[in-house]
Amino acid sequence: MSLLGERQKSNQKVFPELKYSAYNNKFLHQWIEEAGITKKISFHSFRHTYATLQLSGGTDIYTVSKLLGHRNLKTTQLYAKVVDASKRIASERIKLTF
Repeated sequence: MSLLGERQKSNQKVFPELKYSAYNNKFLHQWIEEAGITKKISFHSFRHTYATLQLSGGTDIYTVSKLLGHRNLKTTQLYAKVVDASKRIASERIKLTF
């Protein structure tokens, strides 16, 4: 058995009894510490990472919005700005000289 327990079916929640609260972040911090990770991470960090990776990978913003459960597309557009900034920085690395 791993730290997170036995693998379940793909349609089951990963943490079925876990309701989001700042209190539950203590468990996350314990797992992070045991893994030797020193960066500050919260459960909400996972949402940010998930959204950014989905958008960077080409998932359309409407789908990402629905996956995150956002009621308003404007909320999801915040993640798109991060991706747009990354694309801009990457494109600025290309220097064409004639």
